[in-house]
Parts: sequence; structure tokens; C-alpha cells
Amino acid sequence: MSDHPSRLAAFITELKRRRVFRVAVVYAGIAFIIVQIMDGTFEPMGIPDWVSRLIIILLALGFPIAIGMAWAFDITEEGLVRAKPKREPTAAKAPRHPLVGNKALAVIAAVAVAVAVWSWLGRPSTAGTITSLAVLPFDNLSGDPEQVYFVEGMHEALISELSNIGAVTVISRRSTLQYKDSEKTMPTIASELGVDAMVEGSAQLVGERVRITTQLIDSKDRHLWSNTYERDLEDVFALYNDVTRAIAQEIQAKLTPQEETRLASAPQVNPEAYELYLKGWHFRNLQTSESMPKAVEYLEQAVALDSTFALAWAALGHSYLMMTWHSGWNSDYALNRMKQALDKALELDPNLPDAHAGLGYYQFSQMDIAAAEASFKRALEPNPDNVYARIEYGWFLCRIGRPNDAIAEFRRAQELDPLNPLPLEGFGAVYHLIRQYDKALEYRQAALELQPGFDTSRGGIRLAEGAILMQQGRYAEAAAEMEKAYAEIDAEWFKAEYFWLQSQAEWALGNKEKVYSVRDSLRSTGELQQREQENPFWSARLYAIIGGQEKALSLLERAYEDTTEELSFLQGLLYYPEFDFLRAEPRFKALLQKMGLTEVFDQYGQRIR
Repeated sequence: MSDHPSRLAAFITELKRRRVFRVAVVYAGIAFIIVQIMDGTFEPMGIPDWVSRLIIILLALGFPIAIGMAWAFDITEEGLVRAKPKREPTAAKAPRHPLVGNKALAVIAAVAVAVAVWSWLGRPSTAGTITSLAVLPFDNLSGDPEQVYFVEGMHEALISELSNIGAVTVISRRSTLQYKDSEKTMPTIASELGVDAMVEGSAQLVGERVRITTQLIDSKDRHLWSNTYERDLEDVFALYNDVTRAIAQEIQAKLTPQEETRLASAPQVNPEAYELYLKGWHFRNLQTSESMPKAVEYLEQAVALDSTFALAWAALGHSYLMMTWHSGWNSDYALNRMKQALDKALELDPNLPDAHAGLGYYQFSQMDIAAAEASFKRALEPNPDNVYARIEYGWFLCRIGRPNDAIAEFRRAQELDPLNPLPLEGFGAVYHLIRQYDKALEYRQAALELQPGFDTSRGGIRLAEGAILMQQGRYAEAAAEMEKAYAEIDAEWFKAEYFWLQSQAEWALGNKEKVYSVRDSLRSTGELQQREQENPFWSARLYAIIGGQEKALSLLERAYEDTTEELSFLQGLLYYPEFDFLRAEPRFKALLQKMGLTEVFDQYGQRIR
């Protein structure tokens, strides 16, 4: 044991004698120079990424070979000869020529430093230049169609996390989905979305390991950054935080202390529950009568496996509400279940934006206007880029008589989601309600251009066209237009609105007996009495059209006292033309005041009356 240090010292001396250390330094310096040159020139020259990877692999493989050659061979005056172990000196040393002298080493070091500085200076600067991002749809790295739901969920989750950074605007998923498998260039996509840079990526689930590769590309198609992240599925939220923090650092986005705290911590999740959640989210996004029951089933399984999964509770709450629109659930039943799920989500995560937005919808359905507005604002505090919250808040503001504020919310939603027809439909609805029908027509046509199958806009266009004719006093043409539209559009909400516009047109034409006959027909079948009990607001509109002032007012007062979700349609009190003859009545004004609503003024500054 006593000679161990001397043997180690002898080995190190032999390494120095054979120039192994010097070869390692020279090789590393030259390899560094090559990599820096590649980083600064290959992308502008259009050289594929695989070439860079191949060169790096060859350089790595060459390092042990160079070290082995240095150990095994010497360069002498006679040329390259096999190295021999050093013996005790018995004669003068043969002259040797070092592989690289000190001056050459200094030159290599200087060149390496110069190339590094040149590469650093040549990188595109992101300081203050990137304030908006779009995360393009991820590639399914596994190639397995069964993982589509998972890759889509990863894409949605990263957008959501990046949206929590206030210093950067992040385009919503609905708009970026338009570019899945697109052949468009990066500058074209950046221009269409109005962003400074884009995030591309791929995702893969291998067993219970999640792998995500992302790269940041600016609007001039310059590669700024890339990296690969991998974690266990139970730590998937930490993985999202890793990527978000790296992108924020790369674009030099200033994080608030709250954002720093959020990114520094992430809850673990039950892997099976998370997969069920992603499946539920996938089917929820399809929004069909077939998909919504599947969404509810998967999400209920997720929270059964992990009752602490706040995101799953929030998604389940929204899915319960959507069952009324797509699967015929009773609205009261759906709203009650929605409220229970959202309460659980907020108990687990008091700052969850989607849960607060959903709660705002519920509170407004109960006509708790102050609480609803507080919830919508709370939803937007941690995530101002939440398009869903922006749109729902816009509808809320419209319905309580603040159309200008509603338009501002829809405008912000459009900026965040420029290829989504819903903000355009919001514009169209607001302008229709304040009787700027030309603008309503313009925005609804734009929504239909974005999504040709958007039936809401098709019906809205017909209604706007009919309303324009009514506004111009062309009642017969309006009635005929609505009759054609009734046969063309198969949507219950539209047929209901058609009924009112048709009735108003016939009444204005003097065909009062025709409108009375509709009322009497409904009365003879008992439907009118049933509607007065179950939906007094519907009946109030009919009596308002035929001039039944007392009956209309009584039904509106009953609607306020008795209904729940139908109160969301009491925007009609503020906007619908059939109620104009009631607006000066003290009972009507008292009802508005009791509901916390304010009178609405049109584009000319005149109160709608």
C-alpha cells in the first residue's frame, strides 16, 4: 500500500511525457471551435440538423481515439513510433518534437475564444423583442394514433402555463390548431397570428415517462433555442414549468415574484388519473352529442382516482354545463352539478382561472351580478390571456347593459385567438342588440368565413338581414326573409328568434289578427299556460308584441322571481325592441334596478326606448 501514491504519480508523469494531456486540450479546443462555427453558420446556410448531430457524434467518438493514439505513439525525428515506457536514464535523451508547442496552444486558445465571442455576438438578440408567442401543434413522436389525445393535451397544457406569464402574450390553442401539418413558412404563420416568435415541439409517452422536445423560432425563421425534457408522468406539471421557465429566460421575460413562486413548485399527479383527464379534455373539445358523455365519463373516473386533481374537477364542472347544450340535460340539474365540481376545484386550487370563470357563469345564472363580475375578474388576474374567461366575461357585460365593455373583451379575445370565430360572433351579437345591424352582419359574415359550418353565425346573418329590413320599414320583405330562413337553418334557438321577428313584422304590417291567432292557438292547446308557468319570459315577449302591457310586466316580474338560468336571457329587458313601449313604465324601471341592470344607450347616445 505504501507505493500506491508513487505509482499514481508515475502514471501521471507518464501521461505528461506522452503528451496525453496536451492532446486532450488541443482536441477539446478544436472541437469547441468546430461546434461554435456550426452553431453560427449551419442554420443560415440551410444545412440540415442531422448534419450537426452527426458531426458532434463523430467528435465525441474521436476523443477517446485521440487519447489512445497519444498514449500509444510518439512523434519523433524518425516519424510516428510506438511509445515505450520510460526507463531510468542511461544516456542522453533523444531529441523530441512536441505535438503542439506552447505558442500553438496559445493560438488555439485565442481562436477558440474569438470564435465563441463571434458566435455569441452573432446570435439573434431576444432582449425586449419577443413579447408574443404562438405554440404550434406538437408532433406525435411515437407515431401511435392512440397517443393523439396525450400529445394534444401536452400542447394545451404548455399554452396554459406560458399564458400565466404576464410579460408575454400567448395565442390560444384554437388558432394554432389551424397550422397542424401546415406547409406554410414560419414568417407567414407569425404574420397571420401577429406574433414575434413560435414554439415548435414534439411529445411522447413511453410507459410512465414523458418526453417533450421544444424549440423557439423567431418571426424571421431563426432558430433561437431548443431543448429536450423528460420526467415521470407523475411530475408532468414540473416538466411544463421547466419548459416555461426556460422559454421565459430565453426571451428575457421579466417574471413577477408570484410567477417565480408558481414555477418553482408543481404538484404531483396520479399518472392514470392524468391520462383519463387528457382523454376527457380531448372529447370535451369535440363538443358533440356523442363526445360529451364520454368526456364526463373520463373526467369522473379521473377525480375518482385522484380526488385532489383540481384541473379535472374544473373540466368536469364545465362538461356538466355543456351537457345541456349537446346532450339534453336539464339546465337546473347541470348547473347544480357544475357548481359542486367547481367548488371542489377552487377548494383545491383557489387561483384556478377556468374554475373562477365557470363560477361566474353559474352566479350570473342565479342573477348574482356582483359576485359573477368578481369571479370573472378573479379568473383573469393570474392569466389575462385566458380566452374562455375573456369571452364569457364579454357576454356577461353585454347582458348586464355594458356593450362597450363587452366589445373591449371580445377584441382582446380576438387578439389572443385570431382564428376563433367566437369573438367575432360576440361582436355580431353586441352590435345586433344595440341595433347596429350593418356591423352585426359584417362580423357574423366574418365568423362564417373563418368557420363555414358555424351555424350560429348563419342564423345570426339571417336575423341581422331581417332586422335591417325591419329597421328600414320593409316589414313584408322582413317577414318573407324570415320564412325562407326558417326552412334553411335547423337550429332551435334560431327558430325561436325567427318567431319573434316574424311576429313583430306581421304586427307592424297591421296583420294583428294573424298574431292573435298564434296566441289563441297556443292558448287552446294549453301550451301558452304551460309556458307562462315554466318560461314566463317567453310569454312576456309575446304579450309585449301585441301590446299587452300589464300582462307583459307581470310575466317579467315573475321571471325575475321564479327562473334561474333563464335570467341570463333577461338581456332582452335592455335591448329587445318589443319591450321599447315599456321602458318608461315605473314598474319596468324598478325591475331593472332590482336586477342591478342599467339602461343601455345606442350609438347616437340615445337611451333605447
